[in-house]
Amino acid sequence: MVELQFAWRSLQGPRVIARFQAAIEGEDPVMRRVFCRLVALLEARIPPGVEDPLLTPETFRGLEGKRVRVPEEALEGLVLPLKRETLTGGLRIPYFR
Repeated sequence: MVELQFAWRSLQGPRVIARFQAAIEGEDPVMRRVFCRLVALLEARIPPGVEDPLLTPETFRGLEGKRVRVPEEALEGLVLPLKRETLTGGLRIPYFR
């Protein structure tokens, strides 16, 4: 098991960070990517004063069980900055599957 951290910019500006326990399911050594399944939300860091209806612990818990492809550096603690569209499905290719 590994820990992965993702960050999204809130409507108010500060970043909200979600930390997950994940299982490695495979890798692409050529592209230096790792395929993981998000097992459990460990923490949702929401700065004081941030009230964003999309960036909530409930939304992040909804990602449990999803698969994601991350760079190798994510396994070393890199916080991955993501666009809000990764949570809304607004991307042509979904980030969380």
